[in-house]
Amino acid sequence: MSAEGGVNFELQVYVDESIHVRGDFIVIAAVCCYSDVQQNVYRALSDCGFDPVRDEFKSSMRMSGNPSAQDLRRRLQILLNDCKIAMAICPISERASIATHVAELLSTLQLPSGGKIVTIDLDEGIRPSKASMPPSASVRYGCDSRLVAGIQLADCAAHLIATMILEELGFVSKTVPASSVYEGRSGEIELAWTLWATVRYALSGGTPVGGNDEFGFPEPIMKPFGLLVSDACSDAVKSAVEKRLSTVWVGCIH
Repeated sequence: MSAEGGVNFELQVYVDESIHVRGDFIVIAAVCCYSDVQQNVYRALSDCGFDPVRDEFKSSMRMSGNPSAQDLRRRLQILLNDCKIAMAICPISERASIATHVAELLSTLQLPSGGKIVTIDLDEGIRPSKASMPPSASVRYGCDSRLVAGIQLADCAAHLIATMILEELGFVSKTVPASSVYEGRSGEIELAWTLWATVRYALSGGTPVGGNDEFGFPEPIMKPFGLLVSDACSDAVKSAVEKRLSTVWVGCIH
């Protein structure tokens, strides 16, 4: 079903997690799509030399010295910008409650008027929960990400968000050529920053939180599309999430 003007307000949601023992946190990514992404993910795999029947994107893939995997990750990041990313962060001790956090996260989303979630597909590693999911949605647990390719997008999203948090916590410090973001620029920039830059519009919601500039126009700082942080997270993780993810800059970065 579509809204007036042919705009589709029916969301398909794909969920995966990224677990990081050294930081004692789990990132849960709920990638919300207004269209079927299955064929787009399969096309990205094929274009990068992978067989969609046998292969899939995994955030654990070796990237160093593997241009095909790097290109696939880049293509999935591009696909994510046609979606919205809601995220929940909890400690390792709440791994059994991931689906409960998903239910709470989805209940906080501000969807367009007439919008509704119609499907929720969760990766096979996520335990079922009795928590109430959106009543409009068909919920499927235990999905194989090779068959439900949208979960590969959620894997990619969860990993890049986790990388931002790990960098803020001081566990990783990777850089990439600045030219990968700024054409013609020399030197290096943080990998975590480049990952954020590629998906910031997907992370952004529709509510400005930055006040007005000197001319009375809203500052391009937005509330996230969806962000839930468990009370049980450490103060360090809460602080890292607050600094990196609590607002989204959607203005010029060049």
